[in-house]
Amino acid sequence: MNNYIFDLDGTLINSSKEVLLCMEKAFLQSNYPLDKNRLNHNVIGPPLKEIIKLLAPELEDELKISEIVNNFRELYDNDKNDISEVYGGVYKILTKLKQNGKRLFMATFKPTKPTMRIIEQFGFDCFEEIYTIDKFEKHITKEEMIIDILKKYNLEKSETCMIGDAVSDMKAAKSAGVVAVAATWGYGDNKKPLIENADIVINSIEELCQK
Repeated sequence: MNNYIFDLDGTLINSSKEVLLCMEKAFLQSNYPLDKNRLNHNVIGPPLKEIIKLLAPELEDELKISEIVNNFRELYDNDKNDISEVYGGVYKILTKLKQNGKRLFMATFKPTKPTMRIIEQFGFDCFEEIYTIDKFEKHITKEEMIIDILKKYNLEKSETCMIGDAVSDMKAAKSAGVVAVAATWGYGDNKKPLIENADIVINSIEELCQK
């Protein structure tokens, strides 16, 4: 494999503590009661409105949901004391891949502002380009990100893989015609759907250098 497209959350970093902390604060600022027992890593991954539905399934007021989303964005996008953690082995393997002449890209559903904050905070300077959900005028899908990377950089699909911890990453990779690599150390306890939708399954990032 010569070209690697990485997801961010749940693949390179564990941002669950940071996301849950900011979400708790967002609910508090909106004066909406939150069952803290629901604040666990299993709600991490989906878009913000879906996370809010998981945390407060009875909440149907769209204005209140939007208020919580806006509060979260303000908190998360500007937090200079982010408590996210880089998964073990990530720096070593990214450096090794780069030194071996591999091409590295990032495709994340995060908006540009928090993504670039994280890139700077954690020193991820090895990517040729970073695709975020709002990179262009309209929101783009993960599949569209992959297709654009393939086209812009003239990459061979058979030599390109998407590494992610979500089923949506696997489906996007296959739809775009690249190899779908499942990172099983990511979010969620039920790995069966992820594995079933993957072409390759890795249980540690070190295994990338063995594929």
